[in-house]
Amino acid sequence: MTAFDAHDLPPPDRRRYPRYYVFTRLMLAIEDETLKESIGIGEPGDISLGGLRVRNLPACPNVKVGDQLGLLLLDTDDSLSLQGEVVHHGTSDTFGVEFQELSTSQQRAVEEMIGRLHSRLS
Repeated sequence: MTAFDAHDLPPPDRRRYPRYYVFTRLMLAIEDETLKESIGIGEPGDISLGGLRVRNLPACPNVKVGDQLGLLLLDTDDSLSLQGEVVHHGTSDTFGVEFQELSTSQQRAVEEMIGRLHSRLS
């Protein structure tokens, strides 16, 4: 019989909201809110009510944890403008953004966008 070691367990998921992987065309225009300049166009790797993971952004190495970003999400049906903060770099070419101060209407719009993305997988 082997001894149980708590360090062998995977870390608990700290997310407050489930994430949905993005497999359809969803574009993401990103602006540095501090500098008021465009960073470029990327793609969300996944999205939740709490934030998203950015991938395929050429300027990714220049984005730092703590940066305040303006985000414009564009799908075939709608566009959505949000603000967020970079909370971590997942890999050298991805980073996580936490949405900041979502209004009730913005939260509803994110839920609707997630619903459209999910329905296209069916």
